[in-house]
Amino acid sequence: VTPSIIFRTFSDVPQPGFTSVSISEAQSTTALALKKIGWDDDDANVQAEIMTAAEVCGNNQGLVKMYQPALMAPSPNASKPTVERDTASSAVVNANQSPGMVAAVMAADLAVSKVTDDDSKSKPTIAIVSAYNTSTSSGQLGHYVERMAKRGVIGIALANSPEFVSAAPGGDPVFGTNPLAVGIPRGSNMAPFTFDMATSAIALFGVLTAKSKGEPLPEHVAYRKDGSMTTDASEVMEGGAIATFGGHKGAGLSLVVELLAGALSGGAVLGEVESKKAAKSWGHTMIAINPDLLVDDFERKSASVIDAVRASGDSIRIPGERSAKIAAERMKKGTLPIPEKIWESIVNTAENGLPK
Repeated sequence: VTPSIIFRTFSDVPQPGFTSVSISEAQSTTALALKKIGWDDDDANVQAEIMTAAEVCGNNQGLVKMYQPALMAPSPNASKPTVERDTASSAVVNANQSPGMVAAVMAADLAVSKVTDDDSKSKPTIAIVSAYNTSTSSGQLGHYVERMAKRGVIGIALANSPEFVSAAPGGDPVFGTNPLAVGIPRGSNMAPFTFDMATSAIALFGVLTAKSKGEPLPEHVAYRKDGSMTTDASEVMEGGAIATFGGHKGAGLSLVVELLAGALSGGAVLGEVESKKAAKSWGHTMIAINPDLLVDDFERKSASVIDAVRASGDSIRIPGERSAKIAAERMKKGTLPIPEKIWESIVNTAENGLPK
């Protein structure tokens, strides 16, 4: 089911309740808002670039994050990320409460460099870099794996976050939306293949978007606090929970992400802290694979597989291609349709900072 709150991402015609804003203005105003709430120029610009890029391709991990700007504000003790436990094929990024997006970019780039920068035979085929000690959203996970794949490597990214998702109806929230993403290079003349999904039935910021617009959620994606299903976003945020996708399979996959992006990354461990939200240490795990060290002509082979899948039926849609089409259309036009309440929040924050 395609949530009605995300329908906007598939159209460039402003719908009621939306305003048309130039891409450059959206990014610059968002950067200004982030500076106003406490981030320095570099950290503000990285976050604004990533959020705007998500908005350009129609992903719901975009500017909606500024609807509640306090969620994106720095902790009082925030500082720049540092690298720990550094080896030839692995490392850990201590984000030091820097933005989740900054830590994720650093982890992704470091993983890629470990499998590409050394020309010696000892260069590892696979590198893994985790990040922890951050408490703001990393946004569209597909952004990082596409960034990795553009450098010729296979990118895999996983992220955990605070307790918003229940493992089963009636259960307490234990998981974050726990997304995972994969990026596959397809050659210099083709955009990478990217697959990016939350293991929840709907993203948290999808719920926030619905609440901001006063629209109902899709059926069967969220619970009230008594465990019954609801389409009211306010009930979800007031003691309810988001569901996993696909029943027990989605719950199992969400648990896998929790283990690999939470426990393995050095972030807050479910069951060992009062809550991951209070602990303010969410995790990312980035994996880079250099296909050239495993097989010849991987990019050609991956393109062949994708082409064969696309040709296998009239209704086949390859993940990432619709987003790429939306991005191309919006870049050509130079504007974005943004929900009015979200844009008002960004502009107000850019002018006045956080509410007193």
